Amino acid sequence: MTNMMEPGDIAAEGVVQAMELARDELRLSTATDDQLTAAAAFLARALAQFPNGAPRDARRFDAVKRLETAGKVIGAELARRAFA
Repeated sequence: MTNMMEPGDIAAEGVVQAMELARDELRLSTATDDQLTAAAAFLARALAQFPNGAPRDARRFDAVKRLETAGKVIGAELARRAFA
C-alpha cells in the first residue's frame, strides 16, 4: 500500500490551495506568476465540472459562486502584475 495521491485527490487539493490563496492577501501578493496560473487552472477545471446555467441546488450555487470569486481575485492579481 502506498501513500500516492490519486488524480482526483490532487485536483481537489489544488482547488483548496487556490481558494486559500485567493483569500490571503499576503500569499496572493507573494505568489509567483506560475503559482497564480496553476491556481487559476485548478479553479477553472473545478468550475467546468458544473453544467452550464445556474445550478438549482443551493450548495452547488454557493460552490460555483466561490469558485468564480476566487478565480476573479487571482485573475485580477495576474492582470495587475501585467500592467505594473
